[in-house]
Amino acid sequence: WLLAPPEVPKRPTSKKKKQKDEIVTGNSFGVILEWEGVVVDDDDPDLEPRVWYVLSLEEGKSFPPDVLLKKIEGMRTDQAISEVLCWSEDPAEIQRLAAHKEVIYQTLRGGYYQLRPGVLDFLNTLVGFDIPIAIATPHSRKSLEQGIKTVGLQGYFDAIIALEDFCLGKPDGEMFEVAADQLGLEPDVCVVFGNSNLTTESAHNAGMRCVAVAGRHPAYELQAANHVVRWLDQLSIVDLQRLANGEVIGRRGRESDMDMEIVIEE
Repeated sequence: WLLAPPEVPKRPTSKKKKQKDEIVTGNSFGVILEWEGVVVDDDDPDLEPRVWYVLSLEEGKSFPPDVLLKKIEGMRTDQAISEVLCWSEDPAEIQRLAAHKEVIYQTLRGGYYQLRPGVLDFLNTLVGFDIPIAIATPHSRKSLEQGIKTVGLQGYFDAIIALEDFCLGKPDGEMFEVAADQLGLEPDVCVVFGNSNLTTESAHNAGMRCVAVAGRHPAYELQAANHVVRWLDQLSIVDLQRLANGEVIGRRGRESDMDMEIVIEE
């Protein structure tokens, strides 16, 4: 019970649309969150290399050198296997290897997830102002849905984007384009949250703004993003609206209550 996550209230069935319309001016926008490193902790930089090592060992393949591991970071597994590692040209074999890699990943990753500080306040504020929310991951839908259930965030997301929903991984922006399409929004009014420069590149390739969340990577390494935060609840609804409109916002310390920053502009 000590490791069990706290009970999290489910997303309300009715949202404060009138309040949002009265306070947030300009175009509507949506938020696309990466799962690991943004919503839940992802502090193990060696996990992916370990997964590839175990896969190469069990499949009798050569372990990829660092330069290739860097190149395939964020790519779809089948794409990495066929186009970069060149382990096979047979579609069935490629899919088998990709499925094996996903099993190894989930085994080494384990089933324990921990919400990052500020995530719940941030999500509840978005829900209260009727902001569409998508969650995205390059891993399987099954693992993502299990993770969402583990931390008690069922019902918070209007769209769930997983490996099965797109063909090209990063730096292509397809994963985020699919998310925008499922939210019913144009890419240029979506704000992506990720924790790497590769995510920023992918978001920009999709025509979206990106907020980098400093975790595994320090803030000074993430300056390619439109904005950098340590915690999600450092941003107010007004901040997000300005980002979606292409404006530059200043830095600020962590806020415990995002609603306090929202003002009516004449």
